[in-house]
Amino acid sequence: MQKDILLSPLSSDDREQFILDNLWAFKYGAMIEFGERDTHVDDDGEIISRDIIEKCIDEPENVAYRIILQGKKVGGAILRIDSKTNHTI
Repeated sequence: MQKDILLSPLSSDDREQFILDNLWAFKYGAMIEFGERDTHVDDDGEIISRDIIEKCIDEPENVAYRIILQGKKVGGAILRIDSKTNHTI
């Protein structure tokens, strides 16, 4: 069974949802790993802050992608790519 997976550059109109999805994914992962009484949160109750996600998206060396499976957004990634080698750092 072939699955169509696509990495699509993050569009500006999808930025807010991408950030919200990342906040949820980190919180969900921590809940699964550490349980509902997780003590690994910051002052806002988040595992990773919105500010950190935004800074990662905005870093000139980074590129944010949506992971799309059979036409549906199922994840995302922020990659740092070396401009000389075109490899991730």
